[in-house]
Amino acid sequence: MKNLLLIFAIATSLSTATFASNIGDGGLAIVKTEKVEITLANEGQKEFIISTSFEEDRNQIAMVFETNVSIIQVFDENGEIEMILPIGSESVNLGMSLFEEGQYQVGFMVDGYDEIQLTNLVIK
Repeated sequence: MKNLLLIFAIATSLSTATFASNIGDGGLAIVKTEKVEITLANEGQKEFIISTSFEEDRNQIAMVFETNVSIIQVFDENGEIEMILPIGSESVNLGMSLFEEGQYQVGFMVDGYDEIQLTNLVIK
């Protein structure tokens, strides 16, 4: 009986590890296309981001949040602030004309959270 329980526990843990959602270099990919890749800093951020997509026909990233986003801050790969955008909405659309090819961090000030929530953005 002990062996049967041990086998069941090992099989369950292996299947859980196989289906884990952590992708890539420690980040969680929420959009991955030929032009754009967006990853979250931690899995807890999935709580307030309802959906994210790259709308190729409009050449923009569309995000829907559970609560209001007051400000977006965009940082370049050196950590220098590139732009600050006041939003005041649960829906956020980021046009690709705002970005050049490269790596960015996009920070969202979300109602109910004291700290800025950072995501990684790669424009290819």
